Formats: sequence, structure tokens, C-alpha cells
Amino acid sequence: MTTPHPTEATFAGAYSHAWTADPEELLTFFAADGTYTDIAMGTTYEGHTEIGKFHRYMLEFSPDSEIDFGDTYAADGRLYSEWVWRGTFAGPLRLRSGKLVDASGTRFHVPGVAVCTYDSTGRLTSHRDFWDLTTVLHQASVPIG
Repeated sequence: MTTPHPTEATFAGAYSHAWTADPEELLTFFAADGTYTDIAMGTTYEGHTEIGKFHRYMLEFSPDSEIDFGDTYAADGRLYSEWVWRGTFAGPLRLRSGKLVDASGTRFHVPGVAVCTYDSTGRLTSHRDFWDLTTVLHQASVPIG
């Protein structure tokens, strides 16, 4: 499969599929030295090896994950896309502090926004996800206060 350029209409659907089900395909969207940052969790992964490891962990953590990229705008090396991540936690959720909270068996549904940059070939050089951890904690009935 040829990875669509971020400005192509097929990009959002192909990127959704890769995030949902195909760690190897996901890496074709990133430049070799690209980064993925999860703002809510305070983590950054650099390069294909780290991004692939993170993605495989995410799919183990929530095996029924579905990520749908919707409204997407790309031009001049920048991409903005709204997305929804849904699934079921297969284990505890590790917070930024390192604390583990029991979320096993909890279904979640959280919207977010991806803010990305891409190079002249259309490969992502950075992908930053912004989403609300409080929404997920509320869905898992984790006390926030």
C-alpha cells in the first residue's frame, strides 16, 4: 500500500486504519526520525523503533482500540486532525506521576486533536496528540479530587 500524502483525501482513513490495526503500516506515515508526543500523558517517542514499541503497547493495553481521524486539514507542512479513540482497557492505567489506577474492563471514548508537521515527501516529522485524561478517568470511575 502506498501511504497517502497528508493533503490527499484518503489520508485520514488510511491513518485511522494504521493506528487501529497495523503497527508496521503506521510507521510508513512517519519520517525515520519522526516523533510522536502524547501531551496528556507527558511522553514523547522518537523514531520508528520507539513509535512502533509505543503503538504495540497501546494495542496490548486496549486490544479493541479504534481510532478514527475525522476532520483533517493539511497544508504547508502542517496537519491538524480531529480524532476519537475508543476501546476497552485490558489493565491498569499509568498516570504521568507513575501511579497505576485500576481501569481493567473499562470502556472509554475520548475525542482529541492531532497537531502534526510533515516533510516534503509527506512523512510526519512530528505528531502531537491533545486529549483530556479527565474524561477517561471519569469513564473509569476513578476519583479525581
